Amino acid sequence: MSKFVLRSLASVIVLSFLLSCENEYSEVGTDIINSIKVQPPYETENLVAYSEKHNSIQTNGYSNYLLGKYDDPVFGASDVKILTQVSLTQTNPDFGETPVVDSVVMTLPFYSTQVEENEYELDSVYGEGSFKLNVFQSNQYLRDLNPGPGGEFEERQLYFTNQLDEFRSNIESSPVFTSASIKPSGLTKPVVLFNTLENGDVDTLSLSPRIRVKMPIQYFKDKLINPTNPEVLVSNNAFKNYLRGFLIEAVQQETKSSMSMFNLNDADANITMYYKNETEEVDDEGVATTETTYGQFTMNFNGITLNFYENNFAVDLSDQNLEEGEENIYLKGGEGSSGIIELFTGQDLDGNGVSDELDELREKNWLINEANLDLYINEEVASEPENRINRVFLFNLDDETILEDFRRDPTASENPNLSRQVHLGPLTEDENGDLFYRIRLTSYINNVINNDSTNVKLGLYVSPNVNNPSLVKTRNPSLGISENVPRVMLETPRGIVLHGNQSATEAKRLKLRIIYTETN
Repeated sequence: MSKFVLRSLASVIVLSFLLSCENEYSEVGTDIINSIKVQPPYETENLVAYSEKHNSIQTNGYSNYLLGKYDDPVFGASDVKILTQVSLTQTNPDFGETPVVDSVVMTLPFYSTQVEENEYELDSVYGEGSFKLNVFQSNQYLRDLNPGPGGEFEERQLYFTNQLDEFRSNIESSPVFTSASIKPSGLTKPVVLFNTLENGDVDTLSLSPRIRVKMPIQYFKDKLINPTNPEVLVSNNAFKNYLRGFLIEAVQQETKSSMSMFNLNDADANITMYYKNETEEVDDEGVATTETTYGQFTMNFNGITLNFYENNFAVDLSDQNLEEGEENIYLKGGEGSSGIIELFTGQDLDGNGVSDELDELREKNWLINEANLDLYINEEVASEPENRINRVFLFNLDDETILEDFRRDPTASENPNLSRQVHLGPLTEDENGDLFYRIRLTSYINNVINNDSTNVKLGLYVSPNVNNPSLVKTRNPSLGISENVPRVMLETPRGIVLHGNQSATEAKRLKLRIIYTETN
């Protein structure tokens, strides 16, 4: 049985279990009922949905970064590089009198889960190809603060996904080193290391899967042990201005591509130099002995880190119909695209700025028991498993806030795979076997109809973690609508295609369905 089916079954079980407590969440205002009359669901097609392409998204200030190339069967190819500073874990280091460098190793741990004693399953790896790492020295100074108009430094400097061309002239053209071919696999063994301690003892370590590549010894001897100015090691500010960082790229070695996500704030993500000192001592009898001590010096990646995208975006979103909506909604992670949904968009004959349908609904004495948007995957356009993402995220695009339904969801938990399954239903199958997401908007619709709340635009995104609603800045979105997008959009390269309100398939066309009770 596939992982997708297992996840879907688990989601159904969780939802079934929660039905008993869901009334508290969805039945708004039950304490005011005097007499009730249950009605068939109310459906409206007075809504529009369309897509917006994002061309430049803030990329600094976070932990997780993608590296490699991803070929999407619908959206085309994305090639993503990492530009990162390195930081000293110890300033003004003492390497001893006669240090000899044994090796310098760069380590990038994969996300993984231990499934057996000697077996791990890799996570956040996309594609089955292999690649070589190229690491280039960057001479681009990355500042923390942005100078204001008066020269003051008050705001954090923002960097964006499309700035590689701006920085390219400050990146060395020849790599510091190129690795051997690397091919991540779904199931893999732990990494066993033999670590030499200071006293010469050897410690055997069994570690989670990771990339470990040896970097050139002479380069780091020159940079760390024999710098032209020793003052560059006195502080991290001085060091980051001296060795300004590295650009890391994954050069694909096969027709199939490969992309992985790494947490560069992980303590094991670093560059470590291993060295030794040999000291000769002569005892009272004139016998000479040599004492060897071993040391290591680590630089981590917890400074400024950026993702740069080179996209071949294959979907034309340049002429979206904002008045009538579109046949499809295109959602793509990374520097991708999002959906925009507007509800109650019918005619406004009295010119009060509110659709006549919404005016009419506000005059009814309805108790809103449940309100849903069902979003069906268009499998005629996106038929591959790669275009089946388990979760999507919806938020108030006008005010750039989460919805009340997000806050009130009784399934909220620390596990993002199981969290908020009432409001943000995971990908599941209907009775016909068709794949869809059910987004529950009971509180939002109740507030719009019964509490005269503003009917806002809703932003729709792919999301590998629905628990993280934090937003990041965008520049130059194709429609000029989205000033911010959810940060987690940048933690997956994958995309999906959904039936829009203009879909030719009536049963899968985007609609708002309201289950209500008339009260007297």
